[in-house]
Amino acid sequence: MSESGERQHGEGRIRDVSEHGAFVFTSICPTVGVSVALVIYLEGIPDERGPVPVEVEGEILGIEQSTGEKGTGGFAIQY
Repeated sequence: MSESGERQHGEGRIRDVSEHGAFVFTSICPTVGVSVALVIYLEGIPDERGPVPVEVEGEILGIEQSTGEKGTGGFAIQY
């Protein structure tokens, strides 16, 4: 949520996903220490049709700001 209490929404791509956390590439990052909810769409699971959504809640551990135009910044989350 924003400082005014409004719910916020964003999109990104995930890497290094595990049962304890992940890193999310995104152009807009939440603040370190805040709680967020993510829906991660897993692909390539046998016997399933299409991406499988996995919902998690966690805390932002750190931010990496993008230094280039490719949008390589993002955040680390622990859940």
